Amino acid sequence: MISIVVCTYNRCESLRDTLRSLLWQEASAGILGEVIVVDNNSVDQTREVVEEFARQGGFPVRYVLERSQGIAYARNRGLLAAREEIVLFMDDDAVAEPGWMGAVARCFQETGADMVGGKVIPMWLTPRPEWLSNDLLGPMPRVDYGSQRKRLGPDNAAFLTTNCALRRSKLPKYGIFDVTLGRRGDRWVGGEDFELCERWARQGAEIYYEPSAVVHHKVGAERVTPEFYRKWFVDIGYTQAHQTDWKWHHLVSIIPAWRWKKLAEAGIRYVRAKGSASESARLQAELWWRFQTSFLKERFAHWTGRLRGSVNPACPFSRA
Repeated sequence: MISIVVCTYNRCESLRDTLRSLLWQEASAGILGEVIVVDNNSVDQTREVVEEFARQGGFPVRYVLERSQGIAYARNRGLLAAREEIVLFMDDDAVAEPGWMGAVARCFQETGADMVGGKVIPMWLTPRPEWLSNDLLGPMPRVDYGSQRKRLGPDNAAFLTTNCALRRSKLPKYGIFDVTLGRRGDRWVGGEDFELCERWARQGAEIYYEPSAVVHHKVGAERVTPEFYRKWFVDIGYTQAHQTDWKWHHLVSIIPAWRWKKLAEAGIRYVRAKGSASESARLQAELWWRFQTSFLKERFAHWTGRLRGSVNPACPFSRA
């Protein structure tokens, strides 16, 4: 049996599509035990949408409010509220294909997995802008490790939580989501899902990719603007810096040595691009400069914290 957990924040109309896609799943086969919608302080009609769906669904639907702001808090609340052994996450801006839940259930049954992740395909609701080159597709939600089921290890276990399931009984052994990571309100700090996958894999969890478990993640017009990209690159710079393991030589270098080279290259590219006639070239250079300087700023916060004797220094982005 499976508990599906949908975490949401001020996306009640998109949430309708997400919940509607759950009606396509195999509830009649006894796979779906419940649907839990975790509301992370929405001020729109989220609760009304959930209550309306509960009257139509034909299976148990629960509304849970998480007051602590942050997607990691919401996901942990879903884990706490779940009653079934398998907890399957999806986002409020995603739509599951028919057979999604069944594919996840079969993978757990046939492999004995502790965690299963599936394919995530961008659902373009707006044309892709000309300036959006392939090296800027980081903010686009996508996971595709091929057409074959495979076991993943610490070096490649990375799923998006919009299509990821885990065994609730393994939480005491491998842990829950790191609440210093993940989106908080309008901050696009991420990494809580990748960090969880890596940590579970590093501790020996059996993690499988299941290609037949597919969700489509919406890419709306608001997600392909220069303003969104500027914010995302700054926040992800913070995220990656926060997740960088501390080494003794960072007391001297602050950041890994190769990062100084990347910072210099980004700075030179940014300066040169200012004179370019290409708007796309100028924007790309600016974004990578923002990313590298954000990384340095966060690592500097860790460095000064170490000098003061703090093992886990407070990070600017993690203070909501």
